[in-house]
Amino acid sequence: MPANLAWSQSRFENDGDLVKLIYAETVQDAEGHVNTTKAVGNVHFEHNKTNLYCDSALFFRDLDLIHAYSKVHVNQGDTINMFCDSLIYDGKTKISKLQGNVRMRDKEYKLVTDSLEYNGEQSIGHYQNFATITSITNDMKLTSIKGFYHANLKTFFFKDSVRITHPDYNLESDTLEFRTNTSTAHIHGPTIIYFDSSRVECSKGTFFTKEDYVQLWNGATLIDTNRTFYADSLLYNQGTRVGEGYMNVDLYDSTENVQFKSDYLWKSSNNDSLILTDNAKIIQYNKDDTLFLLADSIFHYEDTLTEEKTSIFQTNVAIINGDLRVRCDSAYFGTADSIIKFHKNPIMWSQNTQMTSDSILSSFYDEAFHEVYLYHNSFICNEQDTSHYDQLKGKFMTAWIDSSKIQKVFIQQNSESIYFTSESKKDSLNQEIKTMTGRNKIDCNEIYIHFKESEINSVSFVDQPTAKYSPIESLKPTDFFLKGFKWQIGLKPERILIE
Repeated sequence: MPANLAWSQSRFENDGDLVKLIYAETVQDAEGHVNTTKAVGNVHFEHNKTNLYCDSALFFRDLDLIHAYSKVHVNQGDTINMFCDSLIYDGKTKISKLQGNVRMRDKEYKLVTDSLEYNGEQSIGHYQNFATITSITNDMKLTSIKGFYHANLKTFFFKDSVRITHPDYNLESDTLEFRTNTSTAHIHGPTIIYFDSSRVECSKGTFFTKEDYVQLWNGATLIDTNRTFYADSLLYNQGTRVGEGYMNVDLYDSTENVQFKSDYLWKSSNNDSLILTDNAKIIQYNKDDTLFLLADSIFHYEDTLTEEKTSIFQTNVAIINGDLRVRCDSAYFGTADSIIKFHKNPIMWSQNTQMTSDSILSSFYDEAFHEVYLYHNSFICNEQDTSHYDQLKGKFMTAWIDSSKIQKVFIQQNSESIYFTSESKKDSLNQEIKTMTGRNKIDCNEIYIHFKESEINSVSFVDQPTAKYSPIESLKPTDFFLKGFKWQIGLKPERILIE
């Protein structure tokens, strides 16, 4: 039997934490249900700080349970509003189950789905059959199959086919946490972020969406205009295009076919400047011999107007190019003049020939070393065996390299040389045994030395030389070496295997 509002309130208003029926146009006992009220017309329930509005409802008083129908609206505090076609609300658990055209919104975001469960005690909403979340203040749109919204924490948790679309970026993820108060996306699974001309692939990290800035770990890759930038931990600002990588950093330029590796790498906005420290390497892939350049620190610059490149190497420098190896403490390479400069105790090896001087310069073009210039205190030694070394000494030297092998050396000013003669015999097992027979010592202002298979093949003189041949048995231990001789084969860089 219908009753007025005053009658319904005096009969059904509950104390404490129980649900209250505040208003309905008509109120009557529901047929077929014990202790159940049927409320119709502008129905209003209240439970603590939660208000429920609908066109009609069944109120199961003993169970503190509401079935609400048509134009359902739930308001919690001054922040959460939910709308749907029908709802079941349990006053004991404070859990609402919303069905049909479900909309949930706070002051910043709106969620749309077909079904939603909301825990009013914990202020957590949960859906598991696809939802769309849009920002009220900007053009961001997010979709996922499953998700939670923690209203108190202002945080969404998304799972399965997560997608974010925004004018500045798009994001695809398996698992994502989005904190609305800071507009940060916290990545917990395989994720790709698409920017205008680049993309980031990662599985763990934080995306600061307002700043277009990512902090990533557990391995991340930035793919940007023919460059692939991997690091165990990666920082990247899409606004400035500045990036930093930490540990196992690998940047590959497919246009230049060059790879940069280190444990720390910083790149500039236009990719025209790189700083590599800790196990720094540049690997230039060529059709013949791959060029390896290693150092504690490498600074690499490119002039975007001329496309000329400059690389500076500092501390523990090593260079490997086929059979040619270099060790020094400082080096410089510029494509403008195609010159590599080696400083601070430089040593160069071509197979078993060692070259040293105060400084070494070498031309490098067509993907290979060519002329090598040794300045001041120049010294070349070639190992015959562990006791006998052919040696060349002078103020200046020029060496010609072909296919990473030394072919000819020109010695200028105060030239000195010693080289050993030998004879070979075969033993009873037909093995060749080489025996040293004597030493040639030649002093001349200018000397040309020709090599064959990295051993001295012939010697020619520009001026009249002073030469002396001594049988091997007549030599004292000091006669085997020129002043300044120092065999440093232990410093020779080892060949690097490319992973």
